[in-house]
Amino acid sequence: MSQLLHYPASPVINDDSAIRPSPEFKKEVFNVTGAIFLFIIVYFLLVVGATLLALLCGYGGIMLVTAFPKFITLMLGLGLCGLGIMVIYFLVKFIFKTNKVDRSGLIEITEQDQPVLFAFIRKLTEDTQAPFPKRIYLSPEVNACVFYDSGFWSMFLPVRKNLQIGLGLVNSVNVGEFKAILAHEFGHFSQRSMKLGSYVYNVNRVIYNLLYDNESYGKTLEGWANVSDYFAIFASITGAIVRGIQWILRGVYEFMNKRYMSLSRQMEFHADAVAAYVSGSDHLVTSLRRMEVADSCYNTLLQMYNSRIKDNLKADNMYTQHHAVMQRFSTEHNIPLVHGLPQVDANTFAHFNQQRLMIKDQWASHPSTDDREEHLNRLNIKTPFVHDSAWVVFKNVEALQQEMTAKIYETVNFSSAPQPLDLKSFVAHYDDITEKYSLDKFYQGYYNGRNIASFDVELVDKKYLNIESESIDNVLTKEVIALPLKVSSITRDLEGLDMVMKSNGKIKSFDFEGMRYSWDDVGSIVDRVRKELKESEAAIVCADEKIFTLALSRAKRNGSDERFKQDYQTLFRMTDEVKNDVAMFDDLSSIIAPIFTSQLSIETAHAIMNQVRIAEQKVKPRLELLMGGLDAAEQESVKKYIENKHVYFDGTNFNQYTLNLLFEALEILRTTAAESCFKFKKDLLQVQVSLLS
Repeated sequence: MSQLLHYPASPVINDDSAIRPSPEFKKEVFNVTGAIFLFIIVYFLLVVGATLLALLCGYGGIMLVTAFPKFITLMLGLGLCGLGIMVIYFLVKFIFKTNKVDRSGLIEITEQDQPVLFAFIRKLTEDTQAPFPKRIYLSPEVNACVFYDSGFWSMFLPVRKNLQIGLGLVNSVNVGEFKAILAHEFGHFSQRSMKLGSYVYNVNRVIYNLLYDNESYGKTLEGWANVSDYFAIFASITGAIVRGIQWILRGVYEFMNKRYMSLSRQMEFHADAVAAYVSGSDHLVTSLRRMEVADSCYNTLLQMYNSRIKDNLKADNMYTQHHAVMQRFSTEHNIPLVHGLPQVDANTFAHFNQQRLMIKDQWASHPSTDDREEHLNRLNIKTPFVHDSAWVVFKNVEALQQEMTAKIYETVNFSSAPQPLDLKSFVAHYDDITEKYSLDKFYQGYYNGRNIASFDVELVDKKYLNIESESIDNVLTKEVIALPLKVSSITRDLEGLDMVMKSNGKIKSFDFEGMRYSWDDVGSIVDRVRKELKESEAAIVCADEKIFTLALSRAKRNGSDERFKQDYQTLFRMTDEVKNDVAMFDDLSSIIAPIFTSQLSIETAHAIMNQVRIAEQKVKPRLELLMGGLDAAEQESVKKYIENKHVYFDGTNFNQYTLNLLFEALEILRTTAAESCFKFKKDLLQVQVSLLS
């Protein structure tokens, strides 16, 4: 019993109606079952058709050779037989394929390693009536999930699931929330529909394999075609038949997935109900919001680690540092900390997300956090809060944290033996970086994450003649400060409306500003929102001009007005240069992208490299101009790139060394001028503060 001292109390509930499958759940199970039977019927008919085709081709090939025993008829007969065999092989090749989850980044633990955790999980599986996991793994991130290796036969044979626990998650929740999150995962274990889910997963994998994962099949078909021109004819016919099969299966794939996604959302609600039934509603609600923040902070942490690799610095304990990032994040956004953890709710970032458009996403596999929270609040199952950290159920915590930290560096190549990056050094560097990229709080975020609107400083000076007597508070109002976020929100609305418009009626209805509209209404709403965007952007330009002119009027008093105007003009020039740099980066990146995403023919690879060489004619001169602002290592990297004509593709293989030089140069192009521009903007805005305050 001592091992369960940290197991939070479960609510006392006599009514189990909360965890019974809802009518919606049963309806979706029925729909998905029907979709699976449809796939089985369609697939059976395709196999029967392919078998008949193979028999006819085999019979025809034999008859042809028997009737006309010549070399040409022999080749044609073999080609016919090969056509039938290749079509059948295309339909059955998935049977021999298995899907193994990559465990290279995971640490498997045993009961001997973590007895308290295993006792905790064993009790939780009893409470949720779920089987104990086959194996338990630890991962570094903010997440928990169940997984298993799958193949064709896993549709028919029982498969025990594995549990994966992210230590970033453990670092972000209390033990009550940890219990609720794992209970949600075991809620999936305990569902009868989870078996149905595994069927759909495997059927989807089969169809995906038939539709998209055909690199090896394509090579086999190409190899067959290359044997003889006769075989090439039949390989071409086989390709046409396969494309027809794929067209049929795409329709089945779409039909079944729409229904499975609806079931998947109901399964999430049901798993949430199981979690609330054994741990209370509030524990899962509070963790849902915080996990979003914790995950964002975790990604920030990894970005910082990547930036320190060149300095040969390696974190000694990522979880104490992750905790520090969460605390800094809370301070920056005025989020209260309770027992060291940010207390995030639906209103915390509401001003960042002023969403007016709501589309029911038929492809979403998870309900939104808002919908899950509303469902959990309706259940309203209460338990006392336990504020102990989730780390209390783990043994040898610091050693475990350090082991996982070392794990994330396994594939990193340091130039020499790395030095430890401890908490004190990390926090100092993090604070420096935060300060470096923060603008004065005087502006209350108005200039954050955007360029200052470009205008003619001489004309603007004459435009607002009586502004000198104005107060900055009358110019930089709450409404003005909110404009950039408003523009971002309107832009997201337009992107969503554009998706509705391009659906050509597949999205039949949507909600906008609380009103229901049909697809036919989308055009008029787009026009209205575009007008609203144009007006808001014009209001930002006007506000930027007014703030500049007011500061300029103060600069005239001490004779610094000409310098102030010149600095604004310099900023506008630098901003345009950064836009051009980003455009060159994007163009060259998009040219190169196909070499990583698809199997290329030799002709296509050469064509891509020709485009790269043309694009480099703009990139290299620009990098030469930026050389003066680079450190020694960056200058060396750029020199190696611009002083040689590199061969990226030798006709057979891509040269990884020269490609790396290109990528390093592109990254320098993307960041160097942008960082100089931001620094100049920050310094200029600081001067402006001194004039305005």
